[in-house]
Amino acid sequence: MGFFSGFSSGFTLAAGTLYLTILLHNRNRTKQALQLHQSALVLNSIVEPGLLPHEDPYPRYRIERGDWTERWKDGWNAEIERAVRGAHAVRWGPVREALEARWRDWRDGQRRM
Repeated sequence: MGFFSGFSSGFTLAAGTLYLTILLHNRNRTKQALQLHQSALVLNSIVEPGLLPHEDPYPRYRIERGDWTERWKDGWNAEIERAVRGAHAVRWGPVREALEARWRDWRDGQRRM
């Protein structure tokens, strides 16, 4: 292993480990913040019951459209799904029999397709 390949593989390993560590730490901090917020709401509601946040009975949902890559992936997945459904809907027995008959004819000397 040369200097460059050893250096680049070491850097990749260290950077990947650092990234995953920071990602895990960030997610843990976010989860802890959410739990602290919820426990503070519970304690405040026990002390002063009128301070609960008002919940909207009809929440407003927003449909987010992805960027062009997400739309392209969705289109690709829909196309693959259509192809698989089409292949699944075909009755393959008659197709196989027709191909076997053509192969036998070609093998037995009638090489005309």
